[in-house]
Amino acid sequence: MKLFRIPLWLWLLLIVAGLGYAFHPYLLEQLNQLEQKRLLSQPLPQVSEMPQRLDFQRQMADLTYLASEELAGRGTGQPGGLKAQQWLVTQFTAIGLATAGTEGYLQPYQPTSGKAQLMKGAANVLGRIEGSDPALPLLVLTAHYDHLGLHQGKIYYGADDNASGVAALLAIARYFKQHPPRHPVLFAALDNEESGMWGARMLFEQELLKPEQIKLNINMDMLSHDTNKQLIAVGSYHYPQLGQPLLQLQQQSSVRLLLGYDRPAWRVGTHQDWTLSSDHREFHKRQVPFVYFGVPDHAHYHQPTDTIDNVDQEFYREVSETVLDAVLLFDAS
Repeated sequence: MKLFRIPLWLWLLLIVAGLGYAFHPYLLEQLNQLEQKRLLSQPLPQVSEMPQRLDFQRQMADLTYLASEELAGRGTGQPGGLKAQQWLVTQFTAIGLATAGTEGYLQPYQPTSGKAQLMKGAANVLGRIEGSDPALPLLVLTAHYDHLGLHQGKIYYGADDNASGVAALLAIARYFKQHPPRHPVLFAALDNEESGMWGARMLFEQELLKPEQIKLNINMDMLSHDTNKQLIAVGSYHYPQLGQPLLQLQQQSSVRLLLGYDRPAWRVGTHQDWTLSSDHREFHKRQVPFVYFGVPDHAHYHQPTDTIDNVDQEFYREVSETVLDAVLLFDAS
């Protein structure tokens, strides 16, 4: 009786596959380390101090209120979240933004799947500045105002995530109200980011926005924790045309701006990819260019300790001015 023989080429294939499987974690970690080296090889800041163009005292007051016990973590549909929503309407009114929602500044909506469908009272808060050339495509500035709210008797204050982004959004809106941009700009304080980016999604599903009308989304999510003075700018891997303005931004910022966190695993192994991690996801899904500004993860992320006491105020000021510079660069291009 003849024994079944496995061909030599199949033995070799099995051996190679086995070695590949065994070394796969090692290879991923090597790619991760190479990506980290690429990030840290980017230019160091050339500027010692950012200009003072934003009203930072007012901005800190806004952040302090958004992260206060009164708003109790701004959970979507919770009393604190609804109070934050109405407070944002009063701020947009005071700034003098044009209404851009379906009901004045508000865009109410009801999520239809996942845990978000149990949350009532969700709404985006939307205001607009037309710009000196309204025929130009739209710049959309986004920051989510919701956080985890009250959970098991604890308040998740969400000072960095994302009261910091919303307070910066308001400060930048005040600046552009006094210094009109070329492009029309939509200022969008979004709801439901923490439960599936529903606020960003509903901008498109309710057709308040059409992808072909948008030049760029600039998303701000976590700006106020100093982690080795680093700020991440995500998006230029997917949209290379953004690279040159962001390289220029590196040269005029006092914080270390790193372009990355947007490359797939086959290039960076286990390194984080934030392409789909916040509201910019819904723009990217529709092939709208985006830049997402955020700080690296820190110990207070999604913890009750994400409070105003842990905000690094000078770093936050520098980051906010850097984001303003980004908007000015893209508005000029």
